[in-house]
This record gives sequence, C-alpha cells and structure tokens, in this order.
Amino acid sequence: MNTQCWIGMPVEQLPTPALVVDIEKLDRNLATMADYLARVKTNIRPHAKTHKTPAIGHRQMRAGAVGLCCATVGEAEVMAYSGIPEVMIANEVVDPLSVRRAVNLARQARVLMIVDDPQNVRDIGATARQYGATVDVLVDLDVGLDRCGARSLEALVALAQEVERTKGLRLRGVFGYEGQVQFIADRQERTAKGQDSNARLVRAAKELSGLGMNIEIVSGAGTGTYDIAGEFPGITEIQAGSYIFMDGTYQKLGLPFEQSLTVLATVVSRPSADLAVFDVGLKGISPERFNPSVQGCGAGAIEVKSLSEEHSVTRLSGAAAPKPGDKLHFVPSHCCTTVNLYDSMFAVRQGRVEAIWPVAARRA
Repeated sequence: MNTQCWIGMPVEQLPTPALVVDIEKLDRNLATMADYLARVKTNIRPHAKTHKTPAIGHRQMRAGAVGLCCATVGEAEVMAYSGIPEVMIANEVVDPLSVRRAVNLARQARVLMIVDDPQNVRDIGATARQYGATVDVLVDLDVGLDRCGARSLEALVALAQEVERTKGLRLRGVFGYEGQVQFIADRQERTAKGQDSNARLVRAAKELSGLGMNIEIVSGAGTGTYDIAGEFPGITEIQAGSYIFMDGTYQKLGLPFEQSLTVLATVVSRPSADLAVFDVGLKGISPERFNPSVQGCGAGAIEVKSLSEEHSVTRLSGAAAPKPGDKLHFVPSHCCTTVNLYDSMFAVRQGRVEAIWPVAARRA
C-alpha cells in the first residue's frame, strides 16, 4: 500500500488501526526535557527503543541529545546508518555474530558497549583487534533492578580493570539503570529509591576514578526518574525514552509531558446500547501493563473491557455514544511495545498528516 497518498489528509480519514504522533506535542515534550536539562546541566542520551524511528532520533539530536541509546545491535545499526553520530547499545552483547556487527559498526560511528562479564570483555576486545576497530565501553553496575550488571563494587573494579588492559577497548564510564523505580506512584518514595540507586552508581564512578581510570560518563535513569537522576550530583547523562510519547503508565506519575502518541481506531459494531467494538486489538496496541484508554469521549466514558486479536470491546457510560464508522484515539499502557507493532507512524500537525515516518528499527 502506498501510504504517501495520505499526506495532507485529515487524520480522521486514515485507515485504521493507525499509529499517530502529534508533532506539536512531540516537539513540546522535546523542548520541556531540553529546557530542564539545560538548567541542571545534565546530558540526555534518549532511548531509541521507544520510537525505533530515525526521523525522531534526528529530532532528539537537534534538541541537544549527545547520542542515542539502543536496545539491540540492529537498532544501533539503523540509527547509525541514518546518520546518528553516536549510539550506545544499552544491553550486553554476547553472541559472536552480534559482537562482530557491533565492532564493525564502531568503524562507521561512535559506538558504546555495555559489559558485565570479563570473558565478554575479552571477546569484544579480540574482535575489535581483528577488525582494527576501537570500541568504547561502559561497565554495568546493578543498582537494584536485579537484572544485568556487576553485583558488587569489587566485581565492577575487576571488570573495569579487564577493560583497561584489553587492547581494542577504551573505558569511558559506568552504566546503571534503576528500572525498578520508574513506575513508583508515590513521588517521595520514587525520589528516595531513585536517589539510593544514583548514589550507588556515583560511588562506583568515584571509586574507579580514584583508581586512575577514565570515567567520563555516568549514565542511568529513565522517564520516571529523569528529574531525580538529572539533578543528582555525579550523574552525567540520563537515558529517558518514553517522555517523547508518554503512555497510560507514565500518565499516572504527573510528569510534565504530553500524550503525543495514540492509536486511531474505528467503531465497527454497536451490539448493544452499552457496548462498542473497535477495530484495534492485541495486534495493534499493547495491553502489557493494563488495557488502553480511549480519548475524546466527551461527557461520557469508554472503558476497554477486553482485547482479542483484532478487536477492542468497550463499555459505554454517560453520554458516550459513538456510531459505527466513528474514529477515536486509544492510549496504550506502554508506548514502546505498541510502536513495535507498526511499520510506520503518521506524523500529524493540527489534525492533518504532515509526514509518514518509517519505524525502521522494528524487529531489528
């Protein structure tokens, strides 16, 4: 299907389900983040896993990002090949093919890799020497997420020492993501736990620096802790991703960002007075954390009861009375996993399609 034919058309005329981003809200979110970080003098390396879209990555770079985070080697390749000058692969890369890809990408762009295992360090170094590349490395510290990362300061020191003596690698700093804190609803609790994680990371950075190691980057945080880590002394950059789009989960935290991403869906059935069925289901919107919500209900309310593969069954209350053929915007509970369901998104300004942006790193 030639999607370019929709450029200039009203958003209501799009075939559904459609992934829609409001450009003006997106740009205001970028500006809100940039203004805050300029005040606190902290960098941002936004996470491209949220959008997987080079057009947005370049928008983030123009808004002051120092580079992008990527979840996979494939994402990093897509972003680097589009002209993004620096990418961090924010997960450990272990299998030989992926290591070769990352190392060769480092000959075309600045690539930072994350490590938490000495053998992995040696493997990456050997591959870098084989291809004549130099790879920048951050050592990964578990700061409470209980996922990847060194589990003690002693283990982190030994890991950093392994990086320093491995030819082909260059130690750049430390990495620690406090993912366990992101969605804590109580602001005081989220702040206290976020600061505890930040303190562990900064202490580790100071220990390595005190041993004479090169620690330029101290990287952590997400959208839920952007303004906790952002002004924590010693944190040099944050990795927030969802702030550009927002979703139902982050809306609950009272953050100063607008909901710019929605999924447009059409009413396909009104089987009873209190039910409406829309043409978006599990294949078009993520219910990862809870069911999506519906915008534009006027004085009434539309509650999503259930999702099947291609349908959302909703319950109506109050004055809500959508007719078959009406189109409404759904807000996902998780923006990142929703974006990954689409090959492209419709970029809309004042109700009309201005551009169609390929989600080029989908499945990458």
